[in-house]
Amino acid sequence: MNQINIYTEQESKQAKYNQNMAIKFKNNVKNGELKIQNSRKLTNLEFLQNFQIHKLELRQCYNVIPILISSTIKELNVQYSDLQNIDGFQLENLEILDVQGNQQFENYGFESFKLLKQLDVSNTNRVDISNLKLQQLRILNLSYNEIKNIEQLSSLINLEELDLSFNTNSINIQPLKYLKQLRKLKLCKCDFQNLKILEQLTKLMELDMSYNHVDLSSLQYLVNLKKLNISNTNVNNINFLKPLENLEALDVSENQIADINVLQHFCNLTYLNLTNTNVQNLELLLKLVYLKELDLSRNHEIEFQPLQIMSQLQILTLSSNNLRNIQFLSGLTKLKYLNLHINENLDIIPLQYLVNLTTLHISSCTIRDISSLQTLVNLEVLDISQNNINDIQFLQFLVKLTNLDISSNNIKDIFILKQFKCLKYLYLYGNIGVNITVLQYLTQLTLLILSECDLHEISALRPLVNLEYLDITQNNIFYFYPIRDLDANVYVDDNLIVESSDYFSFFDVKDIYELINEQPTDQQIQLAEIMKAVDITTSCIRDTNTIRKHYLFTKQIVESTIVLIKQKLQDIQLLLSSQAVRLFTQLDEQEECQ
Repeated sequence: MNQINIYTEQESKQAKYNQNMAIKFKNNVKNGELKIQNSRKLTNLEFLQNFQIHKLELRQCYNVIPILISSTIKELNVQYSDLQNIDGFQLENLEILDVQGNQQFENYGFESFKLLKQLDVSNTNRVDISNLKLQQLRILNLSYNEIKNIEQLSSLINLEELDLSFNTNSINIQPLKYLKQLRKLKLCKCDFQNLKILEQLTKLMELDMSYNHVDLSSLQYLVNLKKLNISNTNVNNINFLKPLENLEALDVSENQIADINVLQHFCNLTYLNLTNTNVQNLELLLKLVYLKELDLSRNHEIEFQPLQIMSQLQILTLSSNNLRNIQFLSGLTKLKYLNLHINENLDIIPLQYLVNLTTLHISSCTIRDISSLQTLVNLEVLDISQNNINDIQFLQFLVKLTNLDISSNNIKDIFILKQFKCLKYLYLYGNIGVNITVLQYLTQLTLLILSECDLHEISALRPLVNLEYLDITQNNIFYFYPIRDLDANVYVDDNLIVESSDYFSFFDVKDIYELINEQPTDQQIQLAEIMKAVDITTSCIRDTNTIRKHYLFTKQIVESTIVLIKQKLQDIQLLLSSQAVRLFTQLDEQEECQ
């Protein structure tokens, strides 16, 4: 019988996998949109040529060759996919392209996209904009690169949105004066010296100047601004903003500007961030009748009583303010989001009146009893981590929860979670000795954090087929059960794993082949030796990459061996069939002779 090459067999399996995925993805196309994420197995997208798709997401699909894909696509997202270039793409109708996070990306082929209106090449490290000639562009993201010269941008006269944030090479922003259509500009942490050129951009409506230490007085001429961020700019006086009466959102956080009287002129404000500004008097905020979102974190000397009159507030953050009594919040019944993170010895009883809350953060508040939260039946996100809680029975009333963080408490019994069929995100780390048996019923979970729980086994997790992220680091786990695909986001570092599921039962490959009367190839023997080099049955594993590598090699050996055994069984079946035919023929001949 001919030898079966393990890699040829693997290629056949890969082709079958791609074929099966094509059927699956075709069924997932909705309104011309298809999302494929974290697929490390998929290696070919030719099947997409037959799909009528106008929006395609291929985020973190590392092995995909996306040249031969549907020409009907108008929007393509290939974030963090190790893409190097797009030269040769047959995408003449493409209008939106996102290649964010592809660190080896070279911007070849942009000029072929004649209809491209939106381009994101952020965090690509090596992007070169010297030949960027896309005058039809409306939106361009160049953030988190090492750009030094933006002269070429002067030709993009139709640009309406531009992001140059975190290009820290002292960019000369003079070319921006030609971009008269700009409505939105982000220059966060760009380390430039002069803002005067911005005075010519009179159509600007949104501007981010955060983390720049430069004279901001020129901003007073941008009277059409509606959103402005000047956080972390070392300003101590914001009176120069007075002409900007159209402001709707303002962030002046991380600046020591105790005098905020100028804010009373911004009667259209809906968002205000005053984090760590040393502000003390909130009386003037009462004039901001449209204010819906307010952040007053890390202002220790503030008097919060005026807030009780601001009944229109929907989002409020008061973290790290040494709060204990929050009775002033009881009248803010329109609140949907409340963050009280790091307020030690907090009395949370007044929270029971905030029945419209959908998100509540009260971590690190030295809380023991949280039964008063049982009235908050509309909660979807709850963070009660890093407290002294040991009883979570009250959760039985919060059936709408999708995101729950009860980390770093003294919780051992979580059986009450069985009824939370909609729970998608669960954080349990730091609860020593917690019983995780009930987790087998939470089949909608996509993220689960179980680090530092002193776990010894995790068999309860096997039914969680929707998990996309699992962290079981820093436990005492000895046996690792197979959970979907180990090549996904699974972290097992700092455990004492000595055995890892049925896939890790080791054997001598020569013995297997001898059983079926075959001789293994050199490649198969070499693969077996590599597998033995990472044999986790003889040592403790403390490295995630090792166990993944080990899993993949072992799985490949097992699958190829199964193929050989099946082939041998087929040969035996054929042999028996032929022998049976010969036997019946002999019997017939004997009967005829008689």
